[in-house]
Amino acid sequence: MFITQPRVFISSTIVDLPNERKAALKAVEKAGGFPVMSEFTMEAQSTDSLTACLDKVKSSDIYVLILGGRYGWQPEGKESITEMEYQTALANKLPVLVFNTTYPKEPLQKQFEGRVEPSWFRKTVHDAFELQDEIEKSLKAEFEKKQNEYFNNTEPVYSNLVKISFPEYVYVADLDIDKKAVNDYNKERGIYIKKPTLKDYAVSALYMKDISFPHDWIIWNKKILTFHDLQDPALPLTKIIDAGTAERLCCDEFYSTSPDDMSTFKYLLKKCLEAKLHKLRIKWIRDEKLFAFIPTQKDDKDRWQPRSIEWMKTSKKATRKVVDIKRNLKNKEEIFDMRCLAFRTHFEVFDQDWYLSIKPEWVFLWSDFRVSSIAYKNIQWLKKTERNMHVFNHFNFILRYLQPPASASMFDEYRNYPFLSIGQIEKFDFAPIVPDNVWVNLEEQGTQKKLSDESGNVDLFGL
Repeated sequence: MFITQPRVFISSTIVDLPNERKAALKAVEKAGGFPVMSEFTMEAQSTDSLTACLDKVKSSDIYVLILGGRYGWQPEGKESITEMEYQTALANKLPVLVFNTTYPKEPLQKQFEGRVEPSWFRKTVHDAFELQDEIEKSLKAEFEKKQNEYFNNTEPVYSNLVKISFPEYVYVADLDIDKKAVNDYNKERGIYIKKPTLKDYAVSALYMKDISFPHDWIIWNKKILTFHDLQDPALPLTKIIDAGTAERLCCDEFYSTSPDDMSTFKYLLKKCLEAKLHKLRIKWIRDEKLFAFIPTQKDDKDRWQPRSIEWMKTSKKATRKVVDIKRNLKNKEEIFDMRCLAFRTHFEVFDQDWYLSIKPEWVFLWSDFRVSSIAYKNIQWLKKTERNMHVFNHFNFILRYLQPPASASMFDEYRNYPFLSIGQIEKFDFAPIVPDNVWVNLEEQGTQKKLSDESGNVDLFGL
């Protein structure tokens, strides 16, 4: 079953049918297919002509046979190459379209015609012009039939999207900050910010009042925007706002106002995600624009230690190393870099439902959590060697770590975050069907066997 542009193999003798083959070429292109023809579209290959042609038949989606007057070249002294292509198409169960001609046929070609005609409904044409029209019409009908089969069948598909939920309301209030006092305070501490933003002033104003508060709020139109209740006087964040201006807005009304407001709301969600992941010792790496697991423990020499996390993979326990430490080759006492499991995220909204996309990645950090400037090739090698199942398992682990089941405390360090709840992996009844062999064949042999199930009931989460 083809998904993209269908490949159509045109099979016939060549020397006696130049105009007919050009007509076939035009017909395939007009129908929307890709013509596979030795004299027009086949590239030079390091193999013999027979093998090259038969391999192209096997990799095609539709086989078109044109019966001219000549039987053609017989590479092994038996069947002609055209008949061998025909037999290859049958063996590989390709759709076969047969077009006969009224041209006088030599004896061997007449016999070949007799073997083909009882098996297929064919069209008989008188010239190249008629042949082009008939091939185009037949291919369009075949393409439509295949596409209907393709789109009318569905299968459950797991995406990298997880449904999220957040409070119904968002709060907004004017800032109330004495910038001169903030500047004097920063000078006393020896802190210099070249061009401070309103967010910089707000954060410094909180420090001035000895307030340590999560950064799950943003500055919007010179106001604070947050899920925290700014109308609650006990909230520490209210110390830097004009309490009389605090108001509550419906989230959907806010982000639906304009594209800019949608972007602003997504940025607020991102800051909430940062706050949620901070408790799980997952750090936002600004330079790479991704989140990364970071080490949590040091040894008696104040060196970071590898980090592994035990988790429940369906019904069985598994251990995932999320931070690996590489020592300096010249001095084993020093850490060279740290390989950290990471992931990129993006917020999406479809029909008023909100989702978080999670894409597993890797990042190499120095011991001070700066991004390694020489690890590009290491990351390329990791991505090249990882298979689909590896990436899926990374995704499965990350998702389970971000949102443990409510009925069990899977991760000791997990703490609930009130403003952003991450659900389970989203499953869609997806059309068209994704051919499993396209990606299963990329897996290791052992994994391929586990993925083989004629009924399609493979438990990916258990692999």
